[in-house]
Amino acid sequence: MKRSPVRSDDPMTLARLHAALDSVFDTEQVMAQIQESSAVPQPTVTRVRELVAEARELLRWMLARPEARHLVGDPLDRQEPGVR
Repeated sequence: MKRSPVRSDDPMTLARLHAALDSVFDTEQVMAQIQESSAVPQPTVTRVRELVAEARELLRWMLARPEARHLVGDPLDRQEPGVR
């Protein structure tokens, strides 16, 4: 899956990415509360939390300066084969 680079000079795109990252953080908190309120950890909740964490890392990578992205690498490259 190829992605086009994020245009760091586009304020609307940056604002949307920041809003998405805020939403991901909120979702992580809600999922943690759901998992903590359950007596038995639910595999589905755990998987959703993992997916939300992946989304967070991808958004953080997209918001990083292009010259700094190579320092952390592409978060999608860390996934297991066939997961994309």
